[in-house]
Amino acid sequence: MNAPDSPSLIGKPIPRKEDLRLLGVRAGGEGGTTPALAVVINAVVDALAEFGVKHLEMPATPQRIWRAIQQSRRPGAAAPSRA
Repeated sequence: MNAPDSPSLIGKPIPRKEDLRLLGVRAGGEGGTTPALAVVINAVVDALAEFGVKHLEMPATPQRIWRAIQQSRRPGAAAPSRA
């Protein structure tokens, strides 16, 4: 599923008593998902290691992946290690 295929969401505030926390703020809940981006990009780079790719900028688009593979094959590029 791509973003254009996703259903539209509308956020609506829910009235409630403020918590007794400093400034009345609440956690956003993003803490559990923050490392996911690094995990995914590291998995992509690991999968591309056999092509000599050692780094890839996010987002890992097909064009960036293709460019990274092609650049790693240029003369003077470091040969992939076979550890």
